[in-house]
Amino acid sequence: MIFIASQFLFILFCLIGLIVWSCSDMPLAWREIAINTRKDAEQGSPYTLMRLLSICLKIFAVLLWILGVASIVALNAAGSLFSGLIESGPSF
Repeated sequence: MIFIASQFLFILFCLIGLIVWSCSDMPLAWREIAINTRKDAEQGSPYTLMRLLSICLKIFAVLLWILGVASIVALNAAGSLFSGLIESGPSF
């Protein structure tokens, strides 16, 4: 049961990380749309925070993947430590 729970957590974190990674280019697309819809491209903001947001989203996605691997390790280690408690629990 511990193995199934750890695999579920890993898949959950990996899918959320993949979604965040794929959405990380959206701020760059908004930036290009904002720059290209101006009359004069030299005027206005260069939207540097949009680039920073894109980089931060990619870093967050990688951290989610690392958290997924860490959850597998932690759940498997905790499962092996507490397996005796589950087996010797109350029987009905």
